[in-house]
Amino acid sequence: MQVRLTHIFHNCFVLEAGQCCYVFDIPAERFRGKKVQTVLQETIAGRDVIAFFSHSHLDHFAPDFREVCCSASSLKAIISDDIEEMYPGLDFGDALVVEPDEMYQFAGMEIETLMSNDLGVAFLFRTPQGLKVYNGGDLACWDWETSSQNGLDFTRAFFNTAVDKVCAYSVHVAFSNVDRRLKSLAGGPQLAQTVQAQVFVPTHALGRTQWIGGIHERLGISRHNCFEYRHAGDAQVFEIDI
Repeated sequence: MQVRLTHIFHNCFVLEAGQCCYVFDIPAERFRGKKVQTVLQETIAGRDVIAFFSHSHLDHFAPDFREVCCSASSLKAIISDDIEEMYPGLDFGDALVVEPDEMYQFAGMEIETLMSNDLGVAFLFRTPQGLKVYNGGDLACWDWETSSQNGLDFTRAFFNTAVDKVCAYSVHVAFSNVDRRLKSLAGGPQLAQTVQAQVFVPTHALGRTQWIGGIHERLGISRHNCFEYRHAGDAQVFEIDI
């Protein structure tokens, strides 16, 4: 199966698979330059779009996502329940609102949510074509040096459990935070090497992407299995064995 990945900004990517575009964590306007919005709209123009939103932080959720996705032929949204709570004035009547550690059937997909150790959820889902995808949102190994030992132990144990669940799901494509502020890269290498997805996508760069070139070496995986990008609109096609 052929899939196409396009980098938009930060944790926002478009995964094109079959007739559908799966879009993740479109950021709010304050994080979107004109180029970012233009690239997204051009990428999804005339396509059936399913947008996933992992949590309500504005670098992951655009309250105006319907307007941003106006170029799509159709739009369905999957939204963490903290977003519904944070934005009671928005109409989510036609969206799937999800809670952590639950399973759902929606738009021909099987969806499983994991509780995040930041806010909201991470997603495991299977498309109608059998493609299995993990998108972590802000679930990561946040082992800051300033944390207490108890905090570090909890964070690492929580992340280990999440990695085991992702590994058991046998995902083909994995999106996970790789934060260079942490020696652990927020658990990116651990997840990449344990899960061994056919495609690993490093996320959470906040537009500072110069260091992503060659990141596969620090992740301990092959360049062939890593989407390394620099600018909004950078895209790559991957062949996936289903």
